[in-house]
Amino acid sequence: MPSDASREVTGEAGKRTRNAARNRAAILQAAREAFCELGFGATTVRDIIRRTDLATGTFYNYFPDKDAILHELIEDFQLELRERVHQAREAAETLEELLRSAFRACFELFVENEMILALLIRNAGEIEQLMSVKALDPAAEDLSSDLRAKAGKGVVPPMDFDLVALAAVAVGAELAFRRVRTPADVGTATEFATQLFLGGIERLSRRS
Repeated sequence: MPSDASREVTGEAGKRTRNAARNRAAILQAAREAFCELGFGATTVRDIIRRTDLATGTFYNYFPDKDAILHELIEDFQLELRERVHQAREAAETLEELLRSAFRACFELFVENEMILALLIRNAGEIEQLMSVKALDPAAEDLSSDLRAKAGKGVVPPMDFDLVALAAVAVGAELAFRRVRTPADVGTATEFATQLFLGGIERLSRRS
């Protein structure tokens, strides 16, 4: 049976862990707001910390610099986006359903996350420079893998999966950044992208 001393140590450790998680989340939220309002280049660590109730030195307990925060914000959004779009594609039983559900899932997430969309638009140049790996590559790899799996089940025709995936992800990203702002935009962009790739894939399949 744990002693009172060991229970006290465990309780303190749990409290420290919870405090650390809260502090980290507060810094991320403050940075997200600052990057949207001021722009990444103009934002300082002090600008970020001022939006929290933490001491300036606390920032460096969690992040080495503001670049690391931007990386984490973008990567977190990418992971959520990739998971949601993958789930949409998995449920599809036809090529058209796959395209429409995937594009819609992508655009809906952008509309739901207004602050992330504002951050991406406001800081596009800095994000491009900071990302050591092309930001769209993981999403394209996911799509290529999903297309291969669906082709194995006869849901989609044979195609250059990697090339189609790169094109679809690039078009989806550009539409999301430049045109999708409201739920009405989601429907318009989804239908445009779906018909664009549905027709293109079908034509490529006939030529093959």
